[in-house]
Amino acid sequence: MSIWKYEMKKMLFHHKGFLFIGLYFILSIASMVILDKPANPDVEMNRSQYQFYLNHVQGPYSEETEHFFANEAAKISDAKVALQRISDNFYDGELEEQEFLTQSDSLASILKNEKGFQLAYNQFVYVREMPDNRYFLYTNGWDGLLSNDSLDILFVLLVLLLVTPMFCYEFESKMDELLLTVKKGSRTHALCKISQVLVMVSLLCLLGAGLRYGFYDFKYGLENGHYPLESLSYFGTSIKDVTLLQSFLWITAGKLFGSLCFAILILFASVCFKKYAITLFSCTAAVLLPYYGLQLESTKYFLPGPLGFMVSTGYFRGNEFKRNSWKDQMDIIFREVSFTAWSIVFAITVSLSVIMLFVILRKRSNVWIVKQRKHRGRRLLLTLLILWMVVSMLVGCSSSNGAMADVAYNYASKQSFQNDKYRFYMDPKEMELGNNQIVFEDQTSGEKRKLVRDPLTSLTRIKGAIFGDGTYVYYMKLDYEKSGLREGATRFSVIGVDTTRFNEKIIFEKKLSADKGTMLGLVKGNAYVASFYLTVSAFFLDESSLYLIGQTDGQTEIRQMNRLTGDMRVLLQIPVLRSLAFDGRTIYYVDEKSQIVKYDTKTDTMTTITDLITREFILTESELIYVNRKEQQKLYAMNLHDSTIHKLTDVPVLSFQYDKPYITYIGKLDLKEYQISMDSD
Repeated sequence: MSIWKYEMKKMLFHHKGFLFIGLYFILSIASMVILDKPANPDVEMNRSQYQFYLNHVQGPYSEETEHFFANEAAKISDAKVALQRISDNFYDGELEEQEFLTQSDSLASILKNEKGFQLAYNQFVYVREMPDNRYFLYTNGWDGLLSNDSLDILFVLLVLLLVTPMFCYEFESKMDELLLTVKKGSRTHALCKISQVLVMVSLLCLLGAGLRYGFYDFKYGLENGHYPLESLSYFGTSIKDVTLLQSFLWITAGKLFGSLCFAILILFASVCFKKYAITLFSCTAAVLLPYYGLQLESTKYFLPGPLGFMVSTGYFRGNEFKRNSWKDQMDIIFREVSFTAWSIVFAITVSLSVIMLFVILRKRSNVWIVKQRKHRGRRLLLTLLILWMVVSMLVGCSSSNGAMADVAYNYASKQSFQNDKYRFYMDPKEMELGNNQIVFEDQTSGEKRKLVRDPLTSLTRIKGAIFGDGTYVYYMKLDYEKSGLREGATRFSVIGVDTTRFNEKIIFEKKLSADKGTMLGLVKGNAYVASFYLTVSAFFLDESSLYLIGQTDGQTEIRQMNRLTGDMRVLLQIPVLRSLAFDGRTIYYVDEKSQIVKYDTKTDTMTTITDLITREFILTESELIYVNRKEQQKLYAMNLHDSTIHKLTDVPVLSFQYDKPYITYIGKLDLKEYQISMDSD
């Protein structure tokens, strides 16, 4: 205890720790007071008007919310038109002044909150995109606290000034040689210094976090901390299921861990370089160079070390894109950090910190205890070796692309699938009667049977699309519920069937009537989300996700659903869906310029094939077959491996279909049907 008190006194007084800590908090408070600007200044300038509308809609999205905004928009629009009309009448002499003043005052009272309505309506548009995960709330406080990717440079400087002298002072004053002659002095002092550093850094980090929380709570207010994190547009693409307050606590925990790792790095550099200036320079460079030098801001979160954790905000962000006007494609500006990636980075960082602590203690040990630590060092190295092997296995697992083998899904053939034994398709006769039924045909015997045998057929409807992969075939269904004269869909499901034994398994299920929230069991309406499931026209899968193709506000959307967590996000928005295909990893579709675009679902990157101008294409295992608009609508094929292109027909093609190994097409000039074999091509 006497050593602890002595070292603490030396840190705070002899090394001027108190002075540096005081300056840090003074400068931190001053910088927040002077430099802090609201994330949305318009809200602060129109606080009362905005609050007027927020009070009506605060909380989750509902049908009443949509009706409220629709009515208010109509009321404001009508008031503006009426005000313009009576102004014209007054200046034309058709209206008395008193009557004009009376009517204009009445209309002005409606329009006085117009700016606040516009701010609230912008938030309404954002919330409506994903109403289950986005709530209406006053965001400036939480945005200021959470919505930034900045490193606290003052705190980095404070830790450097406090921690660097702990060992460097001994080396510069030659005290290290004296301590090594004491039987327990070196080890005891080293452990004491390390513990002091960790305790002091922890306290300062937590106090700093509390100071920031108190500042934003006082200036803006931090109400509704139980609302979902995605309520803030900064985290709009996040798939993390956490609340605002939970996010703050997790980010604070991450910053605490990163700060401790940074302190250990400084101690490690101190005992290795034994020079104050070199230690300061190297540790500062280790943090600031990747922070300012990396082009993609998400990269720092994939690097083992203290930097990513000292910021931590990025671990809660999702994939973000920005349109590149030069390349006419979407460029990724932030790549989401998955839980697996975070776990690997965390494990490697912990391992490196443990190794650095081991080196520090070993370098600060004397001859009295070297022999005692020899065998323990071997056991520690063995443990670290095993840990490294586990981490390497995790890295190897996460690096695979995981694409489903031999998948070639085409939207044009969404109603049929064929494997080695069976051919599955939607019965055309039943479809004409409005009753979708999936039939499978044994290709050897020709026997036909129904795939779905649901006893409650009147309450279950099969949607007109299937997807197949090897021995598995998948289909969608809607379950309905009758209440009096009304009938409504209550459940959307995707079912997988193992065609070797014809066992069914639920791949995905979504209740469409209402969701039970986790807070107090409150029911929240999800009519907006349910409407999307009712419009789903096709789907496909990979090893971890379900992709749904549906309609929202008049345009086609492709949404990705994590099959493990159930998290949904919008991948693509296509104004007009012409052709679409999926190879197990990449989505191919035709954009508004009739160009084929490739979207990589693993890296979230888009590539436009500018030379392929078409409105219709089919994807096979090795080629992309398309009607070439540059060559009088003739049929062409592009090899997927080397991108070579060759012509398939010498005549224009009106339409075509692919039924392996044959292409059947209709000639544009004579409207006759022709067939060519791809095997003989």
